[in-house]
Amino acid sequence: MNKTKIERLKARGWEIGNTSDFLNLSREEIAFIDLKIALSKQLKELRLSQNISQESLAKKIKR
Repeated sequence: MNKTKIERLKARGWEIGNTSDFLNLSREEIAFIDLKIALSKQLKELRLSQNISQESLAKKIKR
């Protein structure tokens, strides 16, 4: 968000923050979420590099 927009929102009484502020997350919770995001991105990259669809992967891991 650009500086002008932030200043305009603050002038109207809005508070500017991030998701962890809004949800009141601890550092551990933020780290856990970051880990899950990193793992999902890695899995997607690996799946795409092997030309495997989400549906196909789901069938393979279903057992």
